[in-house]
Amino acid sequence: MSDGATRRWQVVAGVCVLLLITTAISAFAVDLGAARPDPVPFEDTVKLGVTEEIEQAAEHRGASIPRVEVFYSQYRYVVGYAGVAQAVSALDEPGREQQFGYPLAVYASDYAGRSPGCANGTLTAATNPDWVSVTDAQFVVGSRATLAGESVVVPFSSGDDAAAFADACGGRVVNWDELRRNPPPVPSAAGVKSQVDDRRARADRQVAAVDPLLDREESVVVGRDAPTIEAAVAAAPPNTTVVVPSGTYAEHVTVDKPLTLRGENATLDGGGEGTVIDVRADDVAVTGVTIRGVGNATRAENASGSGDWDAPIQQGYGGGDAGIDARNVSGLYVHDVTIHTPANGVLVRRAPGAVVDDLRVYGSEEWLDGFMGVIAMNDAVVVQNSYVEGGRDGVYLHRAHGTVVRNNTFLDHRFGVHLMYTSDTLVADNVARGQEGSGVVVMTRPTANAIVGNDVRHANGGIFVGGAQSYVAENVVVDTDRGMVAYATQTTYEHNVLYENEVGFAASTVVPSNRVVANDFVDNDRHATAGPGPLRIYTEDGRGNYWDGAYDMAPDGGDGTLSRPYSPTDELDRRLHRTDAAVTLSAAPTIRGLRAFRGTTPGFRKASIIDLAPLRRPANPERLAQARNETDTERRAA
Repeated sequence: MSDGATRRWQVVAGVCVLLLITTAISAFAVDLGAARPDPVPFEDTVKLGVTEEIEQAAEHRGASIPRVEVFYSQYRYVVGYAGVAQAVSALDEPGREQQFGYPLAVYASDYAGRSPGCANGTLTAATNPDWVSVTDAQFVVGSRATLAGESVVVPFSSGDDAAAFADACGGRVVNWDELRRNPPPVPSAAGVKSQVDDRRARADRQVAAVDPLLDREESVVVGRDAPTIEAAVAAAPPNTTVVVPSGTYAEHVTVDKPLTLRGENATLDGGGEGTVIDVRADDVAVTGVTIRGVGNATRAENASGSGDWDAPIQQGYGGGDAGIDARNVSGLYVHDVTIHTPANGVLVRRAPGAVVDDLRVYGSEEWLDGFMGVIAMNDAVVVQNSYVEGGRDGVYLHRAHGTVVRNNTFLDHRFGVHLMYTSDTLVADNVARGQEGSGVVVMTRPTANAIVGNDVRHANGGIFVGGAQSYVAENVVVDTDRGMVAYATQTTYEHNVLYENEVGFAASTVVPSNRVVANDFVDNDRHATAGPGPLRIYTEDGRGNYWDGAYDMAPDGGDGTLSRPYSPTDELDRRLHRTDAAVTLSAAPTIRGLRAFRGTTPGFRKASIIDLAPLRRPANPERLAQARNETDTERRAA
């Protein structure tokens, strides 16, 4: 190393030491001798627990949600939990004390004197509850009051009031210690992981249910038995097939009975106006046709902001032009269809059991000019084996809980797959390329989504996940500005490959609650970044992630991990895979000592990430090798 380079790294080292010491001093700003802090308004807390969507739905029907707020010894913010069970689960998470310190005070909503009830399974209260220290409270568990399918834990400062509520609504009364010893179950990312195969099987069953629609008896042939497709639909008996021979048909068609519309290299042209095929009956199948001439309206003309809080989306997005539009029907099957559209390809709204299979949509070249390849609202659909190029989003979901989007290709959109207010989905094994926004994005804080096995490359963003209690695994993200962005809480990220991105993983939540393990970070400009918040520990059960550039002078102890921690947000560690000088300085005794202190001190190094047991070898070698090989092939072809 040259003298100049040595001096530069000495300066860097001095700055790093000063920053570390300054942070250490500020981390202990809490006066542990002060009296127990008083409760604060819940809106002033940093919130976790049930999702915003569940809260809004509960408030809409007049439900009350018990809340908990926790004051930690080494965290400047008060953490608020919507749901007592969620708070109990969070307090017992591994590494909680290491990240936040110990709880100075814990308060829960006090329903004593608030006339709580459980009519129709909903917890209600005459007035808003006050606060009670959990050590002074009694809790009713297992009552008939539920929220999102789970029994609500209801706190009381009065044992008599708790007993009266249990008599009226069922359940039993326990104290805080017993509640901690026998915590109620809460939804979790582990539960979502265990459901992935079930969600695939559910999609298989949904496809199998509509598959017989393709085998209906032929009844009317257009051109032989009827002059137009519309006339053929009118003449055909229900539950039969209308055959559309080769040719171009300048028509708009309404299917108002259970029929199969089967084309034989047929094209329907709407002349640039409106929706081309309008489905208004259950058990309709459309197969083997090409659709052109769709109108360019991307939103309903009469959409307004009146009504429910999401009415503009429901009315606007759900009312544009489409190649195929189906609403308030069940059992739709769109199979082997090609659509050229300046607006929507397939629009389904309140269409339970719908399946879109082997669809090809070609939208606008500029995403701002177009709309959605497939848009689904209000019910679970299956979108599979399809190709969407151009337009705004490949698949857009709005309150389409339980949807499965699998084995599709999305090219050149704003977003490949876009979830809004949609939970319990499976987004699996899709390919996304060239997105201006991201390949997959989950917005508006839903819960229990599984994002598995997707391949996103050459896009501005990779996979951005919001909400809570989701499972993000086995994905490959290559050549993006930000590979993964974790807006989500209580979510597992595992067995992903982040390769050659500007930033591999961006942690954006204020309260660290995610599990990030067994991922491979290779050749990213920065492996990971973190926003404001305490130290994030990406290690579980003695194993962490593989970080390209992390090194170890000690031999393998047999567990496959390095003997020194690694921090992708550390000024030196984050350069280890970029410059040899960082390796030399990182081995200095002073730096090693400060890092050891950082890894064991609550609240130390705000806005930082540390892996206490980084892996010596990639956790996903086959997936990583495929990413490298395909990237090398693309470069040779270019």
